[in-house]
Amino acid sequence: MYREIRIHRLHAVLWVNAPEAVDAQPSTATITPDGCMDLLATGSGVVIAGADTAARTVPATGETIAGLRFDSGVLPQLLATSAAELADRLTPLAEVAPPKRVRIPGARLAEATSPSVRVRSLLGLAEDLLARTEIDRRPLALADALAARGDGSSVSIAEAAADFAYSPRQLRRLSAQWYGYGPKHLAKILRWRRARALIDAGLTRTEAAARSGYSDAAHLWREERALLGR
Repeated sequence: MYREIRIHRLHAVLWVNAPEAVDAQPSTATITPDGCMDLLATGSGVVIAGADTAARTVPATGETIAGLRFDSGVLPQLLATSAAELADRLTPLAEVAPPKRVRIPGARLAEATSPSVRVRSLLGLAEDLLARTEIDRRPLALADALAARGDGSSVSIAEAAADFAYSPRQLRRLSAQWYGYGPKHLAKILRWRRARALIDAGLTRTEAAARSGYSDAAHLWREERALLGR
C-alpha cells in the first residue's frame, strides 16, 4: 500500500510504501523522473535518492520504505552539496553528511517493524537539517518558471535566465547544482509530469499535450519515450 501527504514546512511530500503481500508484488518497479530528490528510510539506514535523468527499473524487495520527496532544489541545500554529484544513484546519507554534523538514525531503522518508526526518524532528521539551513527560494522559483503553464505555454531558457538576472551559462551551472541536470532537461521532466497528471485526471493525450505546451500528441509521445526509455 502506498500513501503520501504534503508537509509544507519541510518543502516535501512524506510517502510510505508498505507492501501488503510480498508474494503478490511484481519483481521490479519503475521509477520515473520528477525533478526531485528523496531521503529514504530503509532497513539498512537512510539513503539519498538522487534526481533521475530518465526512468529506471529497481527490484521490488517487499520491504517497507518511508521517504521524503523534497521540492526541486531543496535537498541539496539541506545537505550542503551539489545535486549533480548525486544524480542517478542511491547514496548512503553518511557519505554526504557525516554523523558528527548530522544525527543520522541507524540502529532503530534496522530494528523497526512499523512504518511509523521510519516516518518519525525521517521527520526528525528533516527537521534537524532544516533548522540548520536558510532555504534559498531561487531554485523553487526557477523550477516554477520552467514548468508548463496552464495556458499551454512555457518559459524559454533564455527568458528564465533573463528573469533571474543570470546569463544562460550561469543558469546551466546553477541548475546542475540545484537539480542535478540542466534547465532544459528539468523543463522537459516537469512538462511531462504535468501532461501525465492531466491524462491521469481523465484528459485525452491530445488535450493533455495541448495544455502542457506540446505541439501535438505525437510530440508528447516522443518526449515520453525519451524519458522512459521505451
